[in-house]
Amino acid sequence: MPSAHIRNCVMHMWKNFINRFKDLYIREIVWDCARCTTISEFKTTMERLKEVNKDAWAYLMKFEPATWVRAYFSHGPKVDNLTNNMCKSFNTKVVKYRCKLILTMCEELRCYVMRRIVQHKKLLGTHEGKMAPVQEKRLQRLIKPSNKWTAEWIGDNECKRFEVTYKGSKVDVDLIKHSCSCNKWQLTGQSGSWISILTWDAMHSCYSSNRKGHDNSDDYVHPWLCMESIRKTYEYFIQPVTSEEYWTSSEFTKPAPPVLKRPIRHPKVHNR
Repeated sequence: MPSAHIRNCVMHMWKNFINRFKDLYIREIVWDCARCTTISEFKTTMERLKEVNKDAWAYLMKFEPATWVRAYFSHGPKVDNLTNNMCKSFNTKVVKYRCKLILTMCEELRCYVMRRIVQHKKLLGTHEGKMAPVQEKRLQRLIKPSNKWTAEWIGDNECKRFEVTYKGSKVDVDLIKHSCSCNKWQLTGQSGSWISILTWDAMHSCYSSNRKGHDNSDDYVHPWLCMESIRKTYEYFIQPVTSEEYWTSSEFTKPAPPVLKRPIRHPKVHNR
């Protein structure tokens, strides 16, 4: 799949890294580099590592940045995960099915996925918000530290462009393009702390002189994170499969198992 976006699990990279380099100071440098959301921030962190340990810097430079650094991630998926915890969680759930015969295993997995879909449908059926429950909790966590930032309207006609400042750090937030110079909005699809300020403080002042109305932080979340998309995902269901005694008999001959031939010069195995 040449057009697929490939990412590495940073946890595995980190474990291999600390096996090679025992310095406690540079142990967390892998995570610092991976969490960088801008290219300039990533290059600065790598230069800091190069000054401390050139071998560690050379080791990380062997990896393609687009596979493990947020600054180089594609904006399409709207996911900034650095680990494959989702795969591990699924693997833990199906560990009791993997030891069974292939057809039995597939049937058990089908029933498990069917139960999960039903469980999620029941949970989502009682949800009344615009956003999905998980994304709503994440947005609330991002909104909490928002009172530390200050937003200033730059004077555009649409009242959608702001300069947000915190302790001397400034970012450019564009509500029309749904973008921020820190790159977090483009990566995750939700603005978090920026929009909470822009919605309730700066935008309120410019709306009073330009137009009536008020925006909510939910209005600036990517559609993929909203309940409309979640319901479309769960509108499909697993078809039931009856047991063998209810199958329709076929007029064709049953397939025979292949003939097993012992390879040449292969010793016989005497099992007790």
